[in-house]
Amino acid sequence: MGRIILVTGRSRRTVESYTPRSLAYPESYPTSPFWLALLSPSERLLCRISSALKFDPRVQRACLSRHRQPSCEDFGDYLFIQTSLLEPSRKNLFIQRDIKIILSREYLITLHKSRTPLHCPLSRSQVSGFTHSGPLLLTLFDDSIAKLIRSFCSGENSAAFPLRKHDEPRKTPLWWRLRNFRAALLRDANLLHGIAATGTRFFGPEDSSFFESIRAKIYLLCDVTNRLLSRMDPMVEVPNKQAHKKMS
Repeated sequence: MGRIILVTGRSRRTVESYTPRSLAYPESYPTSPFWLALLSPSERLLCRISSALKFDPRVQRACLSRHRQPSCEDFGDYLFIQTSLLEPSRKNLFIQRDIKIILSREYLITLHKSRTPLHCPLSRSQVSGFTHSGPLLLTLFDDSIAKLIRSFCSGENSAAFPLRKHDEPRKTPLWWRLRNFRAALLRDANLLHGIAATGTRFFGPEDSSFFESIRAKIYLLCDVTNRLLSRMDPMVEVPNKQAHKKMS
């Protein structure tokens, strides 16, 4: 059974057993802005929401697909974003949670299959009282990278890096996971750049510093990953700061 999490600036409620028909009409939605988080939604529910909010048929089909290539498409009244949120993992360093996002001035809609709703890790102040959907989306990205930084820089993953000072450099499975992790981080930096460039009308001038703050955290974690890679293989090619500047 799917779940719907409906979040507004003043309240938050969870609907465990929903009736898709209840979301079939625009008047049944709260006053803007609102956040509609869909956990494993059925095709029937997606069809009703798409019809009520007049989504492009391509968006509805993409929401049902398993496409993982990150993208940001402009559909006029809203942006459609496909990506994966990164989460720390003690066993595998990180995992990726596929997510589809629809952003307009009036709402933020997120679709994913995780059992934990996206609003749960956020603080009460982050979730309640929001007045614009754009900054709320950035809060999700910021929370994701913040958890990764805490995990990698606080020693929580120290068991995953069993390197000693005189270890022989070698490309281990851990080395490849770090390479994949760095690639995922740089992918997120590129996606944020695309969102900022494509969806300027959904963000205010003050949000530009928020974008820069998130990208700065991503590059900080990239630098940490680069140092770990260089310890494991001194000949590894490490992206320099000029590459970071070009991407930002």
